[in-house]
Amino acid sequence: MLLYGRDTETAALAERLAAAREGRGSALAVRGEAGIGKSTLVAAVAEHADGVTVLRCTGVESEHAWSFAGLQALLLPLTGHLEAIPEHHACVLSRVLGLDPAPDKDAPPGDLRFTVGLAALSLLTEAAGHQPVLCVVEDAHWLDRDSADVLLFIAKRLAAEAALMIFTVREGYAPDFPTPGLDELRLGPLDDDAAGALLTDRLGGLQYGSRSHLLRTAEGNPLALLELPLVESDARLAADWTGARSTTSRLKQVFGDRIDRLPEATRTLLLAIAADETADTGLVINVAEKLGAQLTDLAPAEADDLVRFHGDRFTFGHPLIRTAAYQNAPVFRRIEAHRVYAEVLPEDDHRRALHLAAAATGPDETVAAALEASAACLSGCGGHGVEYTIFERAALFTPDPRERGRRLLHATEAAVAAGNGPKARSLYEQILRYSDDRAVLARATLMAALVAAWANDVRESYRLYMEAADHYVAADITSTGYPLFRAVELAWQAGDFSRAEVAAEYAERIGIAHSPWVRDLAKATAGFNRSCTITVTEAVAALRNLIGIHESFGDSVSPENRGMVAWWQTLIGDIAAAERTASETVRTARQTGAAGALPRSLTLNALTEFHRGRWKDAEALASNAIEVAIELGQKIGPVKSRAYVLAPIAALRGEEEHVRELVDTALADSPGDTVVTVDIALALLDFSMGRNEEALDRLATVLESSAAGEALAYVPVAVEAAVRAGDADRVAAAFQWYAEWAEASGQAHLAAQVERCRGLLAAEHEAGAHYERAAELHKTDEGFPFETARTDLILGEWLRRARRVNEAKTRLRSAAAVFERLGAEPWSERVRRELRAAGDAGPIEAAPDLADKLTPQELQVVRLAAAGLSNREIGEQLYLSPRTAGYHLYKAYPKLGVASRNELAKLGL
Repeated sequence: MLLYGRDTETAALAERLAAAREGRGSALAVRGEAGIGKSTLVAAVAEHADGVTVLRCTGVESEHAWSFAGLQALLLPLTGHLEAIPEHHACVLSRVLGLDPAPDKDAPPGDLRFTVGLAALSLLTEAAGHQPVLCVVEDAHWLDRDSADVLLFIAKRLAAEAALMIFTVREGYAPDFPTPGLDELRLGPLDDDAAGALLTDRLGGLQYGSRSHLLRTAEGNPLALLELPLVESDARLAADWTGARSTTSRLKQVFGDRIDRLPEATRTLLLAIAADETADTGLVINVAEKLGAQLTDLAPAEADDLVRFHGDRFTFGHPLIRTAAYQNAPVFRRIEAHRVYAEVLPEDDHRRALHLAAAATGPDETVAAALEASAACLSGCGGHGVEYTIFERAALFTPDPRERGRRLLHATEAAVAAGNGPKARSLYEQILRYSDDRAVLARATLMAALVAAWANDVRESYRLYMEAADHYVAADITSTGYPLFRAVELAWQAGDFSRAEVAAEYAERIGIAHSPWVRDLAKATAGFNRSCTITVTEAVAALRNLIGIHESFGDSVSPENRGMVAWWQTLIGDIAAAERTASETVRTARQTGAAGALPRSLTLNALTEFHRGRWKDAEALASNAIEVAIELGQKIGPVKSRAYVLAPIAALRGEEEHVRELVDTALADSPGDTVVTVDIALALLDFSMGRNEEALDRLATVLESSAAGEALAYVPVAVEAAVRAGDADRVAAAFQWYAEWAEASGQAHLAAQVERCRGLLAAEHEAGAHYERAAELHKTDEGFPFETARTDLILGEWLRRARRVNEAKTRLRSAAAVFERLGAEPWSERVRRELRAAGDAGPIEAAPDLADKLTPQELQVVRLAAAGLSNREIGEQLYLSPRTAGYHLYKAYPKLGVASRNELAKLGL
């Protein structure tokens, strides 16, 4: 295939294909306007893909998109490999690809874009293990949403596979198709030389004036150069082409005029092909015959290169031809074509309902019921991205307003399951216009409240949960506990315990069984916000009660609620329990496909690792949380991971620029609710850099606010900053609150910090006893190395001042080893200064931290491998292919100085 002016692009794609042959896979989005040559470029690469399995699918601009239609077209040729992949992956794909018509009712619930994505990745990598694979996804902007989600999931995970995936995407006059994380190749216009060569090849010799005019008018668009000679022969078209319209609309007009010149029967046959996205030969011919056309009528369109027959399908020469063939037909002919399709398709074919809808001209319960039945079938294979669209269409055809509201509710719930918050909110607003059914309104309002929480609109989410409770009181009072409980949780996030109290009083007033739970959470909200009526001791007791209730339910507790329990455990200071709960929640969420719960669970797991001094692990988990949240479209996950974990770690390491970058990003994504949290990170930065007054100002402001609970764990920092700034009185009340919390928690690591603070606040001659008591308490709970090192540093400083130099050196060197291992440079420098003052200028030897040698991804893989998981099991935990898991593992081996899994277990990772 001869290409003009695309040597650089062709070489780039050929290089990627060569890399894929060697097991270095990748994905690429080729972008450009209509007619710029995207498909031609990709076809040229595929033409030279000898010994490569070439898979294709094409997005179709049609109202008849069906869930996973694109994925089916791409992967159906690989079904011979299904027996070689894990059985549960094969089962998922059998449903998704339409091979198993009966949905698995026992399949775990969850966001199936990850479940299906991992299964599809498994199939693709199995095929690539036999022969390299090239996946060509044409017109990706027209893909159904479910296929797009899964294919982008796969595209980001091909690094160690013998596979190349190429998306072609139209820029302008088409839906957006964002490809975050993927490389992009933008095709611009041909230069004058290439455009001239193409024109010469097309037309041969031309007079200079005509040639110059054609080149100027086409503006370097290859398809325009090919079509303009036809336009130039028609004065009307030529005039239209030179107007102000886009190249896309002008090309569509050209194709429309070419179609208009065809015989009526040929136009009818083209309409039949365009009206159904499958273009199945037998079906199209059947419909065309009922519309008065025959297969022989296709000849004029074939001769004009408008349509081709490829495999067992009709294909248009360009997607704009399909658009023109359909849109140029009179409305009554389009309706007639869809009516005939509905007549000839069997009742159990999902396309029948869609054709019925396209043929309808007004509300029709028969059409609405057929669409609802089709949409309901999608839930069996996780096709939420199209499910909500079809439910919404069913609602639009529903004559009865109450029934319309019910169907809109199903659409809303499917939109939430698909992660499309804006659409869910829009559907909820439609329900408010059409339905007065309190049961419908209750469920719909719950969905709207959840969407508001996703967007970090905490106050709106609280309002909606309270509104949902009102609806449940009228419809099903026994279900009122959940929205009220969630309302209290949202009030807590907003730092507004008065609203939490309102929800608790509401629960008690209506006398529901779960009102004590709501009351306990309200107590915790008040106690952790320094309420004058509820002590922090009472708050800890209330949370312990709630934790006990949830733990009594065992495995029946959802990952979302397990994540909530982990958060409560951090609040009562039981970090070890929180770590166990959070890590187990992450495993459960991954195993059951409950991806929606992953960002929060990963962030909580990261937070526990941060507190326990495993900063490298914390960074790996937080980075994973951000990646998953972005793929799910959740805004709150990246904000929390950056603000609660990554920024504080960077702050304690003294990485000023990185801290401010993380803070700015978090504030940009969620300005209101995040100010308090980033103030804590900035305070830690100031404190680490010795700016004690600034650190104290920031922390004191938070501790005096309604969101004081956010800074409770950092009161010891405020105390030390206040003492060093000569303003200890400013933190007296906050320290008393912290000491009460530490005593209620019963945790030795908190008691140690209390003793350290008492030493800082005490007279010099009394301080040493408190510091030594703190050091002894740390020995009983060794899971907090950074805090232990801080105590050793302060004790070492005191010992030096007390002229107990040898003891001081021992403490200071112990602290230095920890700070060095963690990369906490400002703290290491502080220790070095103190050692020099003690007459010890020798080098500091830190125990090697093997985790520091690994990337975040390698660290996660190595830890799971050390725990005995196979590459396949690791892949399922981390949403990677087994080969990619092995790739990371074998890259880690030489860094760790080992050669096998058996040796990993001995490293203590």
